[in-house]
Amino acid sequence: MAPGATDAPTKTLKVALYSGVVLERDAVSRSLLWKFDLFGRLRDAGFAIEVVAFAQASERDDPAVRVISDVTALVRDPFFKQADLHIFEYGMCYDLFNILMVLDRPSLVIDHNTTPPALIDDPVVKAACEKAELERNNLFLASHVATDSEFTRDALLALGMPADDVSVLHLPATNSFVGRQQHNFSANDQGDEIRLTYVGRLVRAKGLAELLSAVARLWDRGDRDLRLCVAGSLRFSDPDVVDALVAAEARYGGDGRLTLELDADDERVATLFGSTDIFVMPSHHEGYCVPVVEALMSGCYVIGSDAGNIPVVMGGLGTLFACGDVDDLTASIAKVLERIRLARAAGEELVWPTTRGDMALAQWHRFVAEHLLDYSMVHFESTFLAIVRGILAREVEPTADWLAMLDAAIDHVHTS
Repeated sequence: MAPGATDAPTKTLKVALYSGVVLERDAVSRSLLWKFDLFGRLRDAGFAIEVVAFAQASERDDPAVRVISDVTALVRDPFFKQADLHIFEYGMCYDLFNILMVLDRPSLVIDHNTTPPALIDDPVVKAACEKAELERNNLFLASHVATDSEFTRDALLALGMPADDVSVLHLPATNSFVGRQQHNFSANDQGDEIRLTYVGRLVRAKGLAELLSAVARLWDRGDRDLRLCVAGSLRFSDPDVVDALVAAEARYGGDGRLTLELDADDERVATLFGSTDIFVMPSHHEGYCVPVVEALMSGCYVIGSDAGNIPVVMGGLGTLFACGDVDDLTASIAKVLERIRLARAAGEELVWPTTRGDMALAQWHRFVAEHLLDYSMVHFESTFLAIVRGILAREVEPTADWLAMLDAAIDHVHTS
């Protein structure tokens, strides 16, 4: 009998997960794998759940992650025919998603948002984003949609989706520097340096040109204590943006003012967060923005643009600047630098400027911890299971055994 369950269910709940690809270092893939691993842990704990993931390409070595080329092959798969619930990750177009149009069983779509085509330079990627914008209307066919963010939820509501059919499911952080949540921002063994970091894709839409311009202005005016680190994967990057960063490193990197971290692994990224004072996200569009959550979990202060979901995920606990405005970004960084310098010189507690108002450092840490409760793995897993329970309660009869099992599974997540 499953832990916490009162009666064994009469039938195993079979769940099919879908994504275009399953890659180890891809945000949408991680969303699928968290659900895949959650269901696997519940199964191993005695819950009557079976899960199989379908993708058109995969790096996960697991027989329950099946590579299926197209919907024709999918419909021949025995597990597809048996699955009671179908869960789709969606951000870009992929052929397996089309099965939603003919599916006659309960379904859940996880909407990860799509970058607006106007912000894309690569013609192939731009065409895919244009298609995804049109295809987003197919989300109305799902039993329910869960979005990463409030920003994406509001976009679906604006399209006319009923509010009861949309939930928000925050993604948890994938990297953070554990134990540094109470960073005091005083001078450390690096001397009086103040460290600014960006982590994310190296593409035009992320606002890296504006970031380099702003930091260069500060260096040119004499802010030599400022250090900038830019970290990102070459796999999903724009070659022109990478070339510009390499040129900037050649100009400013000789004395350590600018460093590039290309293709850093998770451990290295966590270390970067641990050595950072200020995290900056100058992006022109964010459907969610996991790096901001990771930075806050690592005790970093955050400066972000006012684009997309960034204001929501920051929780009013940092500085917002007008997206694309180099003057505003420069002034925002300069103001935070000055606060750190003044606190260090006076030996007094740092007072942060935030969109909620000035906050003493100890108060800021308390508010950050409270804000991050909604972005934890426990919150993600329990909220996800509650969404699944709600779908089955509405769409499957009889479901009493499954509902009791999912109630017990939610309790198990909170206590294990």
